[in-house]
Amino acid sequence: MPKLRNDENDTLNGSAKTVRRQVSAGKAQTALVTCLAVLALSACSSPGGEGTPSGSGGAAGKSSGAGGAMGGFTSGGTTTASLGGSGSGGTPGNGGAQNGAGGATNGGSSNGGSGGQSAGGKTSAGGSTNGGSSNGGSGNGGSNTAGTAGTAGTASHRDHCVDGYDPDPADATMKDGLAEFSKSNQIDTLVQPGVVTWMQNHVWEEAHFQWHNIRRCNGGMVDKTRAGGLDPCAHKELVPADQEGNGAGDGLQFLAMHRHMIQSLKQLYPKHTEQFEGWEHYPQKSTDVPTQWQAAWSAWTQQNLTNFAMADDPASNMSKAGFESEGAFGQWIQTTSGLHGALHFKWVRTMNSEHGLGNQFTNIDNYMFWKMHGWIDKVWDRYRAAKGKKPTDQDIKDAVLFQCRHMDALAELVKPGVTGPSTTTCTPAPKQTGTFVTAIRTIFESNTNKCTGCHGPQGASANLTLGGSDCVKSSDIVAALVNKNSTTGGQFKLIVPGDPDKSWLYLKVTGKAGTVTCTPTGGNQCLPDTMPQGGAVTLTQAEQDALRKWIQDGATAPQ
Repeated sequence: MPKLRNDENDTLNGSAKTVRRQVSAGKAQTALVTCLAVLALSACSSPGGEGTPSGSGGAAGKSSGAGGAMGGFTSGGTTTASLGGSGSGGTPGNGGAQNGAGGATNGGSSNGGSGGQSAGGKTSAGGSTNGGSSNGGSGNGGSNTAGTAGTAGTASHRDHCVDGYDPDPADATMKDGLAEFSKSNQIDTLVQPGVVTWMQNHVWEEAHFQWHNIRRCNGGMVDKTRAGGLDPCAHKELVPADQEGNGAGDGLQFLAMHRHMIQSLKQLYPKHTEQFEGWEHYPQKSTDVPTQWQAAWSAWTQQNLTNFAMADDPASNMSKAGFESEGAFGQWIQTTSGLHGALHFKWVRTMNSEHGLGNQFTNIDNYMFWKMHGWIDKVWDRYRAAKGKKPTDQDIKDAVLFQCRHMDALAELVKPGVTGPSTTTCTPAPKQTGTFVTAIRTIFESNTNKCTGCHGPQGASANLTLGGSDCVKSSDIVAALVNKNSTTGGQFKLIVPGDPDKSWLYLKVTGKAGTVTCTPTGGNQCLPDTMPQGGAVTLTQAEQDALRKWIQDGATAPQ
């Protein structure tokens, strides 16, 4: 694990100078928890919270796995909710190179298999695919000696904290701009449904909330009602010494954690980075915000205006209280100035808080969340520029990396396995024959419909896999569809043999779900939007006819 640092030394306490631990590819999670335990993030506490009047603290959402939490989404006037809402899923696993505190060594990656890095100049198992030698890299406390030859590597797992994310398939078809979420005749503004689905599948809502929650352990404000009664404070190895609002260390971690999230989302959705781009300057009039919020515009308080002006121009205010260091500046933004809280509560609806800025469990779904935190991220860069520093400096890379690791560890608490390595090899399923194999599965897996981009073998939306790998057995796909409840179709089943007009999957992909009466039943919502996401039917008429005939003929499973 990297050591958080800055020139003012306000990030980690002095006890975390070096960590020496060999990290093998198969023990990445154990090493993560151990490193967090030793590093112990650094000091203090305050009752403020994101969603509390002080404005500090965070948000996250419903526990992952809840089928379909996207009701009421519209974008450009067209509903764009996902077929299954949130489902289980996992972030890319550990196993790539990790910068270790106290001197990282490259685990000899070559032609593919990258080994896990260890701190203190020791090599880890993994190495190159050719069994090449690894370099004992020098770092904080690490020696510059040559490492031993790495063992022949197997297929490597992408480490998203180091290597970033590949674009999410939804980026190719997702709409631009915000999405509307309507409830009780009130409209809220959210990021696009595909983004919310990804965050739910990867437990970001809950992990973000727990990131703030675990920083309230010393203040008696910990919420233990989430994730099956999870008490994050019981996991002492993850509790930061820097508690919420009581130190520059917490301020810098607050800035770095949100930067990690912003950078990750821009990697996942490179064609739609505007959704996560903050304001250049704080909004001063109604026309500075989306049209959905203009009628509700109200003037800022004079104190807010004064503090906003200071935050927008840190170079002119470096002698002021709260500007002594980056961590102090982060704390000033988060709590002392009141700006963070003022921004969170500026755009809330009284009767539509399901994804609202004031809902600490799900507010990362909100479009305005990223406008405000993107603005905070920009003023942080201005502060650094005033200090002669750049966004690409290693200290910031280390700080962001550390927060990525911490978020992953918290996601693991909420949903074990979510951050573990994804399977890269599998056993091909036996070859099967029948109409489903030749005429129906090909519809789901086509490059035009891209159903398996969200409903593939790993991290499937709504836990519904429609193919996407030759390891997925066609008869298993059918078994998961026939006479099975739909999480977004109320009383409807996904496939009713002999009756396509009562089969929710058929109604969704043909754009007919909005023409039938759907009644929420047994926790299953009614989200009639066309799938795949995007608003328009992507199946050709021939594909729609083939699906209809297969269902009419009894939805026979392949042999």
